[in-house]
Order: sequence, then C-alpha cells, then structure tokens
Amino acid sequence: MIIKSTKNKIFKYALKFQDKKFRDKSRLFFIEGKKQVEDIPKSWNIKQIFVSERYKDIISDFKNITVLSNRLFDKLSATKSPQGIMALVEKKHYDPKKIIKNHGKFIILENIQDPGNLGAIIRSADAFGVKAVFVSSESADTYSDKTLRATMGSIFHLPVIDNIEIEDVLNSMKNEKITIFAASLKGKKYLSEIRFENKSAFIIGNESHGIRNETENLADALVKIYMTGKTKSLNAAVAASLIMYEMSKKYEMSKK
Repeated sequence: MIIKSTKNKIFKYALKFQDKKFRDKSRLFFIEGKKQVEDIPKSWNIKQIFVSERYKDIISDFKNITVLSNRLFDKLSATKSPQGIMALVEKKHYDPKKIIKNHGKFIILENIQDPGNLGAIIRSADAFGVKAVFVSSESADTYSDKTLRATMGSIFHLPVIDNIEIEDVLNSMKNEKITIFAASLKGKKYLSEIRFENKSAFIIGNESHGIRNETENLADALVKIYMTGKTKSLNAAVAASLIMYEMSKKYEMSKK
C-alpha cells in the first residue's frame, strides 16, 4: 500500500519528528539517505523505514517499510533532493556519570549554534578517539538533519550526550579527578604546551562569543591555539579538530 493522503495517521505522526521538542520527548529521530540508513549499526533500533514511491522497488533489504507517494515523501524530507529513503531511529540512552568514570578524552560543547559545526565536531571526535561528546542545552539540535548529515555517520560511533547543563557535567568530572581545559583567547598557555593525562576534558565555546565567564572559572586551565596569521580566531569545528588531534597524539604518547 502506498500512502497518498496528508490526513493519513502514519504520515501525520511522521511529520511530528520535524519538531525538536517532539524528537526529544519521543527519543526518536530521522536519518535520511540510502548510505546513511545502510550504515546504521545493528545495535541501534530502527523503528520504521520510509521510502518514496519512486524507490519502492529498489529498496528491499529493510523491514518495517512504509511507502509514501513522492509528494508526501518530499514533504517529510529535510533535503532539496531526497534520496527516497529515511529511517526512524531510537536514540541511545547514555548515563553521563558512568561515562565520566571511564578513562579517556572528553569534549564539552557550550552553545555551539551552527549545526554544521556541531556535526563536524562529532565527526572529528570519532576520528580522534574521544570517549564522549557532551552538548549543552543551548547548542544546536544534535538530531536535526543538518547536524546528522555533517556527522557522516559518526553519531552512531560514540556517545553524544545532548541537552546537558554544563555546570553539572563539569562538577561531576571534577569529582572524578578529570582535568578540565577550556579554549580561550585569555589562555596563558598554548595548546602545544599542554600535557594531556588519561582523564582529560576540553570545553569548546560559542562560535562568536567563546565560553562564558562562569564556565571558564570552572576550568583548570585556559588554553589558546598558536596562530601566526592576522586572524584572531578559528571556526569552532576547525579549532575543536586541532584540539582533539593534539589530545589524541599526546594521550597515545603518554601510554608508551
């Protein structure tokens, strides 16, 4: 059966996931595109697959498939050129306190507004072996289509804990003796001078305003990136990637 009416209950329910509040409440999200859907690990629970009418005979490797008319699929899709398939996936539940008890590197994101930056940071965190990414409640939506596309599938590879309160997470980390660094132009030390222990966290702030003063005061050290050019700042995702590369390199060296 092909769903063609906008009044259909299944279609009306699916449309609700375009709203962040509904995604947060239901703990479900859409991921779109054939490769992205195929790359979802088996450990994640796919609730439903939606395909467009024009792709219904091509898609055969999935269960729980609902076919929508091309017009309805285009309404549901968040992209200008839909690939004809999207999956409704259940979010993973992560216990921040259990994660924080583990050794490793952590990234904390405060008020990152651009979903492309947020997704790119998650992708870099995956590449450089970060244990978990903590995303503040004021940041862009981790499970929006733009963010998910920018992660290139990395959202499925490491814990990403969103909607956190920065102060609560930092206090929990302090209780576990995790050294907390913050990226700041006020920093007295350069990134290259920092020694990262086996339990370290780094705070990355807002693209325009950096980290709030209250957050900086909770950090053990403020750190800046050495730059020889005329610009005074870097794109948040670029800065975060440089930081995570340096953390990863020095962390691996400390284990030898």
